[in-house]
Amino acid sequence: MPTILKHFEEFRDTLERGWVVAYPTETTYGLGVNPFNKDAVSLLDKVKNRSKGKPYLMLVKDMEMLETYAEMSTRVRELMSVLWPGPVSVVLKAKPKLPEWMIEKNGNACFRVSSSKFAEKVFEYIDRPIVSTSANPEGFPIAKDISEVVSYFQSQEQLSVFPDIYEDVKGRLPSTIVDLTLDKPKVLRKGAFNIVF
Repeated sequence: MPTILKHFEEFRDTLERGWVVAYPTETTYGLGVNPFNKDAVSLLDKVKNRSKGKPYLMLVKDMEMLETYAEMSTRVRELMSVLWPGPVSVVLKAKPKLPEWMIEKNGNACFRVSSSKFAEKVFEYIDRPIVSTSANPEGFPIAKDISEVVSYFQSQEQLSVFPDIYEDVKGRLPSTIVDLTLDKPKVLRKGAFNIVF
């Protein structure tokens, strides 16, 4: 049975332990782990019943943190200054500071600066990216509240849940994903933010 967390210190410590944490974002409930812990990422694959080798997107605190892990052009900076924080995830060329299991075969990785109050608070306790993937077993609808998260993952002992204390969760649509490694940005997944290039 998942553990219910009450403090942000518990959130940080749970990630450090290598467990999975379900937490609210500005779109849906997400599942997160420490992206630098390979065993934790493998555990997340198992929890979601997800195919191995498919890299996850990551939340970052801001563009300064992003620059540590991804190549940033002036064009990207200008675009993200308009879109972030918000429900838009971007694909960029990864830097070597990211572990290989978080990088796609083409050398890219996916990131987002969330507009949720929860994420803003979390990064007061954590100084590196956090994996963010929808809180559902693969093939099932995304959990929109804590009761659905617990229902999906009630048999998972290495999973904890943080209640939506700020009422961030707004619906079932995940973030929009945009590939910014191309000459012209390309929308890879339509989601909570409608954007046209």
